[in-house]
Amino acid sequence: MSRRRRNQLPNELRRYRRARGLRLRDVANLIGQSSVAHIAHWEKSRKSPSLENSIRLAIAVQCPMEVLFLGLYNQLKQEVNEAKDKHHIQLKYE
Repeated sequence: MSRRRRNQLPNELRRYRRARGLRLRDVANLIGQSSVAHIAHWEKSRKSPSLENSIRLAIAVQCPMEVLFLGLYNQLKQEVNEAKDKHHIQLKYE
């Protein structure tokens, strides 16, 4: 899978926001944003939220980050697993 530009981060934010009955203003208020513009840009993948704001968003819409950013999560998981195989790294489980 090709790498996406940093400002293009597909997500499920809009889906989960709507499923929870939240307006853009509600989410902005919950995560401490003074404007809904950031939320709208993030929902439309025009910009990417910071790690801190990503965590806040996940909490606000009651959705795990790996689900909220499923496309990126799956891409990174694949890359890490490929690196693990390439470098013959085995994980120990207790």
